[in-house]
Amino acid sequence: MKTQLWIIVALLFIGSVALFSCENSKSKETEIATSYQKLSNEESIDAEIKTIDDEIAKSDQIANSLNYSKENGEAIQVIAHLSSNNEILKLEEKFTGGEGKNTGKILYYLKNGIPFTTKELFEDYTDAQHPKFVERISYYDVKGNVMATKEKRVNYEEELPNVNYVSAPKHTCKMDKAMRVLNQKGEFELTFQGFVETDALNYLIVGQPGENGYTSAMRIEFNDKFIVDAFKNQRKYLNRKCRVSFAVSENSGFEYQVYTGGEWLD
Repeated sequence: MKTQLWIIVALLFIGSVALFSCENSKSKETEIATSYQKLSNEESIDAEIKTIDDEIAKSDQIANSLNYSKENGEAIQVIAHLSSNNEILKLEEKFTGGEGKNTGKILYYLKNGIPFTTKELFEDYTDAQHPKFVERISYYDVKGNVMATKEKRVNYEEELPNVNYVSAPKHTCKMDKAMRVLNQKGEFELTFQGFVETDALNYLIVGQPGENGYTSAMRIEFNDKFIVDAFKNQRKYLNRKCRVSFAVSENSGFEYQVYTGGEWLD
């Protein structure tokens, strides 16, 4: 079991983080894809990416968000890969759009809190009859503006190595939603939403109320003061703000969240 860092650690340097989500440059939307011409500094950028990935592989220091989902099938989870100084080097945003919508992940490579490269890997269901698998990479300048975007579109992910990149409309990936997920802010703020009880295990449910609210479930393996209090006062505490800690465990390739502690915030 890997005990995750408190999510709030990600706030250590967010003050300097530019807010980023994925959007096309409107003036480029109608451009026809052409063969891609590398940036003059692209090799050095790719070298920086490799350096980050190598450091991450050695340290394996991460901060996991909760795995949030909605009743309509939407889901999102964020993993922050940290340096030895708790600086976020890379964000991994995993998302499911729900039935008939795009599903995949976005990787944000950061320098001084600002993405210098983003890499998207997703299934594109814009044309539901002919879905495509897309790999899209955008390079940014020091101010966070996109310098160039390249992409591959194939029928199956396995075909990506056999296809060359083509030029694509400049595409900005904003990471503001990912940071809200990681720090439990906005629509990802936690409130108590009850329990799911089974013969074998019980689960704590936290998140936002209503059909459109994001929620997350954690397996309960022990009863502490917070759990006992919540069990006794479920109706009274419904929608009450809280904070939880958790761990991510794995069994037969399946990951699940385990509750490790909680407290009320009001």
